[in-house]
Amino acid sequence: MLRRSWTVCAMTALLLGGTAAAQSPGTLLVGGFGSWTKFDSKWGLEEDFGNSIGYGGRVGAFIAPNWNLEADGQYIPAQAEDGPDYVGIGVPAGDVKGSNLSARLVYSFPLGNMPSIHIGAGGVLQNFRGDNNQGGAIYQFGANGLAGFNLGFGGIALRVDGIVNYFPSNDGRFDFGAQAGLQFSPDLTNLFGGTTTSGPVTYAPYLWWDEMDAPLPGTVEIGGFAQWSFFDDNAGISGVAVAEDGIGYGGRVGVFLSDPRWQIEGDGYYAPADNAIETSGISEVNAHAFAMRLNYNFPFRLMNRQSQFIIGGGATRTSYKFASDANDNIGYQYNYGASALAGVRLGIANRTAIRLDGVLDYMPNHEPDANMNIHVRGGLSFLLGGARPEVMCTYAGLESIPASSPNCVAPPPPPPPPPPPATCPYNANILATDPACVAPPAGFDTTAITGPIYFDFDKSTIRSDAAATLDRKIPWLQANPGMRIRIEGNADERGSDEYNLALGQRRAASAKRYLVDHGIAADRFDLVSYGEERPVCTEHNEACWQQNRRDDFRIVTIGSDRIVVPPQE
Repeated sequence: MLRRSWTVCAMTALLLGGTAAAQSPGTLLVGGFGSWTKFDSKWGLEEDFGNSIGYGGRVGAFIAPNWNLEADGQYIPAQAEDGPDYVGIGVPAGDVKGSNLSARLVYSFPLGNMPSIHIGAGGVLQNFRGDNNQGGAIYQFGANGLAGFNLGFGGIALRVDGIVNYFPSNDGRFDFGAQAGLQFSPDLTNLFGGTTTSGPVTYAPYLWWDEMDAPLPGTVEIGGFAQWSFFDDNAGISGVAVAEDGIGYGGRVGVFLSDPRWQIEGDGYYAPADNAIETSGISEVNAHAFAMRLNYNFPFRLMNRQSQFIIGGGATRTSYKFASDANDNIGYQYNYGASALAGVRLGIANRTAIRLDGVLDYMPNHEPDANMNIHVRGGLSFLLGGARPEVMCTYAGLESIPASSPNCVAPPPPPPPPPPPATCPYNANILATDPACVAPPAGFDTTAITGPIYFDFDKSTIRSDAAATLDRKIPWLQANPGMRIRIEGNADERGSDEYNLALGQRRAASAKRYLVDHGIAADRFDLVSYGEERPVCTEHNEACWQQNRRDDFRIVTIGSDRIVVPPQE
């Protein structure tokens, strides 16, 4: 399994840019340029500066932070030399139409705040023909190389490139040139009503062939196809050389953009065909075309894999090469026009899909009438690469670094709070270190304060004997105003737990109410109910139950350094 990977550092996704060497995968590049070309002397063209100035446009997309695929088209009006024919194909001294179609892979070097520089290499298709299509034509493929720089300003970049083209046929020829123009990167999501990509985006390690359900920003689609072409009656030279319907083949490459529903795609096909006009002496009309489109993908699921319906539109250049039994290159005719596509991409395995398309190419400038061809295609596509946003660290203060970073570690827990200072065991209102924290006198009898009171079965009213016990507590509480008492209500074992807890609470409240009614402050009492949980007798008879139906009294705090004995005692 192909598994090349490298770690991608944090990158800023730009709405308009081209100033940075590294861009977010899926960033679209669009630009135009003027050009100057130094043709090889073997072409027989005038080499003065004014005779080789042209213009063109470029489109591409980043597939990884420093890598982008791009294609450009260039038109170069030139001039044949005086005297000899233009490379011997019947074009006397006069105007010559030249054009180049190039596709390349480009690498950009990050240079901080300096202008970014880049190098690239790929292929080029070159055409020469006489003005008004007079004489013959040359149509050949070669290699293309590029080196240049970007200088950004105001959201747009000035791009300058040096170009070299090599054509190995016809004894080999080198052309050199320069291009200069503007380039920018529109955010398709924002342009078509979405939201702008914002903030620094950090990507996970970049993998070319891992498990992927749907295309990601920067995913590259590479595929081949067979097609059946329906050529119209103007596919070539009307009435002289027209291509018959038939089978062809071709290939495609595309890049999914920052919003992966959008894709920029280029393709080319070759369709060798017989001449439908049998009496002209031309036996073959071989068609080929190159197209560049912007596609929109509508996702759907089939067999638990994501697939897409595709619609797209763009531009095409269609060429017809004419041949006879005696001469396999009588000449060429080519036209520019629009290309529309509708199709489906059916996922069948990881990063693998069947691609079925219908394509319509329309060339309005074809002479004498417009030319429209229809193609039905089927083939296989592979989806490579794609940027996955990095899972970010979730610990406080570390949200800006990836979760995979060795620095994404949990911060140490805060130190435990210091223990609270110890309180006096004899008076909870003062610290244990307070000089007033002293034990009550040894042997001191607190029965008058802590003595229990008893209740009748299922009652919480104060009996006369309980009232007498409570009356003995009152002077002690009056003599010790800082003393706090906890009144604990209890019940016998009869009754449910819930009922007995409520009954114990009522009994404790009755004792408090009695003492408050006799002048003791209500905030000096804490109430608690234990129900039947704390029996003093465990036998199952009335005498034992009577001992368990009670209120206990506990001294919570003395409130001073000693207990004061009431005068009557």
